[in-house]
Amino acid sequence: MAENPSTVEAYVAGFDGIQHAKLMELRGALRAAIPDAHEKISYGMPAISIRKNVIYYAAWEKHIAVYGWLGADAAVLAPLKSHVSSKGTLKFPIDADLPMADIVNLALHIAERCR
Repeated sequence: MAENPSTVEAYVAGFDGIQHAKLMELRGALRAAIPDAHEKISYGMPAISIRKNVIYYAAWEKHIAVYGWLGADAAVLAPLKSHVSSKGTLKFPIDADLPMADIVNLALHIAERCR
């Protein structure tokens, strides 16, 4: 990973292999689902923002993490419940498919609250 990336492009470019591929997949899905959102680096990781940050994501050695979903409706979060790692953190094993439809649904739910 690039040290202190200033753009989402630099953050993603700092990874190779499966981490790079997963970040590109997640970034593309979030951008397509929330086209009016802005991308930025916040807390050293990519964030999708509409007036305030909607959701953050990051790559780690063994997982992809999604942050910032606290306060989401239980029904929206239910399909992702098995991925809750700690308060505010969803972890997805790096070697498994991302449940993209559920992640995007969560991001859309949070985006609506930010508009």
